[in-house]
Amino acid sequence: MIDRLLKEIRQFPTQFFLLVIGALLFIPYLGNVHLFDWDEINFAESAREMLLTHNYHIVQIDFQPFYEKPPFFIWLQALSMHYLGVNEYAARLPNAICGVITMLVVFNVGRNVFKSQFGVLWALMFACSILPQIYFKSGIIDPVFNLLIFLGIYFLYRVSLHNDFEHPRDRASNRRRHLLLSALFIGLATLTKGPVAILLTVLTATTYFIVNRGKLRLGFGDMITWWFIVFVVVVAWLSMESRQSGLTFVKEFIKYQVELFSTEGAGHGGPFYYHWPILLFGVFPASALIFDSFKKNELDDTDQRFFKRWMIYLLLVVLIVFSVVKTKIVHYSSLCYFPITFLAAYYLNYFLDGKMRWTWRQTVPVFAICLSIVTALTGGIFLIQHPYLITYYVKDDFAKACLNTPVYWSNNDIRFGIGYLIAMIISITLIEMKNRRWGIYLMVISSALFINTVMVFIVPRVERYSQRDMIEFLESKKNENCIVETAGFKSYAQFFYAAKPIPSSNDNNKVHYIVTKANKVSELLRDNPKAIEIGRKNGWVFFKKNP
Repeated sequence: MIDRLLKEIRQFPTQFFLLVIGALLFIPYLGNVHLFDWDEINFAESAREMLLTHNYHIVQIDFQPFYEKPPFFIWLQALSMHYLGVNEYAARLPNAICGVITMLVVFNVGRNVFKSQFGVLWALMFACSILPQIYFKSGIIDPVFNLLIFLGIYFLYRVSLHNDFEHPRDRASNRRRHLLLSALFIGLATLTKGPVAILLTVLTATTYFIVNRGKLRLGFGDMITWWFIVFVVVVAWLSMESRQSGLTFVKEFIKYQVELFSTEGAGHGGPFYYHWPILLFGVFPASALIFDSFKKNELDDTDQRFFKRWMIYLLLVVLIVFSVVKTKIVHYSSLCYFPITFLAAYYLNYFLDGKMRWTWRQTVPVFAICLSIVTALTGGIFLIQHPYLITYYVKDDFAKACLNTPVYWSNNDIRFGIGYLIAMIISITLIEMKNRRWGIYLMVISSALFINTVMVFIVPRVERYSQRDMIEFLESKKNENCIVETAGFKSYAQFFYAAKPIPSSNDNNKVHYIVTKANKVSELLRDNPKAIEIGRKNGWVFFKKNP
């Protein structure tokens, strides 16, 4: 006990350093840009309606039951909004905190399975890769969902270990504790996004069991206990829901999950390999460093080899499952961020110890992927500065008007991408010249700075082309006794940004405002002949309809 306490004390400066780094990366500028349709605004609006109605049992949207998502993440957002107000910062803060916690979790897992250097590398790879950092600055469910699944799988791995040097009584006690924690985290993950948490965990464990010819070291009693605890957590939530709405929620929730896997969501289709390039480019630079990590390594001890297999199987399971699923959305494969950044840290750990070499298998992917990202960014900035090069080929009136939105851009904006490319070239050069640590430090720091720069300086300007004019109109109606609707497109923005009140019998006597797109005006007027146009702005058209 004393040895463990002293070990924890020695690790405190490192964990404090990671906590500070995480806080600096994730927490500032959370309210720098409006929430994005659909998911960010959807979940934030559900949290706002929880606070407004004081109904914390059922997730609602437009004050109607929302059967697609369980409530755990919405509870976190509602708690944040209770103290910080209903705004973008409060909606995104739970994920920012989750980002800091994730860094500390992977550090501690990495140092427990390998050593402190490994844990630090894993935390930095996670925090400084593109999509993971962006997601920790968002208001979507997946960062919390993924962390809970990872913890569930990690403690399942701990259950499967067998330490011959442990006293049998301590070994049995630790197994029970790890089994309880695994089931508890998977149960909470199910309360966060649904039964896919159980599916991914069971498939990963089953894959491990099959590939390793039954060497999972989980007895029948362990599996029954695990399932029972998960069942209790989920049923405790469902019993609250059923008291409010009977079995309606359960039926609709199951129906939605089946449709999600079997049908293609509106506008969310894609080829089978959709998630592979997303992860390759989106989890850069970690994704470029994993190719030598799949090899068998005699330097690993038994526990390290087992954990590496769990991570590889998790990566394959998530990729295969969401490649088969008809609906294709970027964040569906975000659980892969854990194994990808693990494999990158695995390589870097042995590389910094001089036990793995830097070869063309690292140089080529790092340079090629970085060059592709920078080319896409600088090319996009150039085209957006000269919209006539694009609008000539665009037939949609709304899209044309959006692209012609007056937004200030400068040729100097390409310096962000060029600077990042130069930094990566220098980091590769330093590594080739045997300055390993300085090269890795530069790679990590430049990636973190590049992502934050894009988020702070580029994304707000890009938003002007997509939704800002609509949201500014909605915000102008926030304190007016009115109803705001959309026509011709789906959005949740009118609920959140116009602060829709609880419906009342007096709603028909209120002024109604309608927001539509330039190419949907004729449809709106056909359905609402008494609507009066009150303004247009960059593709958005605003109407007023008196009671």
